[in-house]
Amino acid sequence: MKKIFSLLICLLCAVCIFMYPSCKKIYHSTLPTPSNFRLLGYTKITTRNVIVPFAKKPVVTETYSFAYDGNNRLSQVLYSSNDSSLKGLGLLNLRMTYSYVGNTIYRTVNNLSSVNVAELDTFQLNGNNQLVSSNFPFETHSYLYNGVLLNGKTDVYRDTGTTISATTYYTSDNHDLLTQYFNGKLTASFPDSGIRPDISPADTTRDTVLSLPLNVTWTSAVPTAITVDSTYTYHTADGYSDVLSGYSQYTEEVSATDVNGISVRPVYFPAGLNSTKFFQIYDYLFNRIGDYLQLESFKTYGVNIYQNEHLVKQISTANDTTFVNYDIDAQSKVTETHVVLKDKLGNYTTIEYKLLYDTN
Repeated sequence: MKKIFSLLICLLCAVCIFMYPSCKKIYHSTLPTPSNFRLLGYTKITTRNVIVPFAKKPVVTETYSFAYDGNNRLSQVLYSSNDSSLKGLGLLNLRMTYSYVGNTIYRTVNNLSSVNVAELDTFQLNGNNQLVSSNFPFETHSYLYNGVLLNGKTDVYRDTGTTISATTYYTSDNHDLLTQYFNGKLTASFPDSGIRPDISPADTTRDTVLSLPLNVTWTSAVPTAITVDSTYTYHTADGYSDVLSGYSQYTEEVSATDVNGISVRPVYFPAGLNSTKFFQIYDYLFNRIGDYLQLESFKTYGVNIYQNEHLVKQISTANDTTFVNYDIDAQSKVTETHVVLKDKLGNYTTIEYKLLYDTN
């Protein structure tokens, strides 16, 4: 009988190890982080293992330090990174300051190595302190809610007047996000002007009126087993807009020329959207500071747009899967957030967030 009992214990332990990276987490308190704690900062360590197409990527370490105003709102973020790709852009060391006027948050991004303002952003809140729109230099995002949870999102990327937009919808269950749906349609809108080609060495490029119809080209960047290939879709548009159907996942560029050879300004839509994205949660761990979705939202906007009742555990699409687990201390605070992202080509990225807190 003892042997049978011991065997059952071993089997249960094996199942636990398979299902959870650390079984000890189930014994932590499931109460949310005490309200007198706030995030002081975190270190983010990203390791990318790129197999297809093969590329050696250095380990990137980023640090974020947060300061708050008298109303306990985010007032400043100090950022530093060792990412060499940011050096030429002057983005290795930044200060982001947040000011609040009515329902608008103004974010100013300064390069600490110069007096220049690198970026100005604005974020609009509704009466429930929920983010309803975010405006960056070349992109705009708007959000709809059903209660406290996201219900819809529209992303717009632009270069001057030319834009590409996409809208997604969310479903939820028991106060947690369930699925994000996207119909695969990207909509391009062109201004009633284009780039006039040079006609002499002294002539500068300037705007001129577009003449219909437009010859539209959609270019997809698709990773293969060896490199990144481009695929093309050609349309003839009788108006100043065009729709691409069947988009999924990869970077897309739209360009067009009119009957006189005048070109529109091309625009890129970044990779990442899929027809469905499924969210899974830890049903025994209530949400708190340190949630993977919440961390990225807070450091950008100063508010959390993901009001899940529980911590996110896994995010899955047809092309990639994100696995998340957490280290939680005796005070119910997330001290580390561990993320592994894997795609269908075999590439994977690990991200480690190490969190610091203070009391307010």
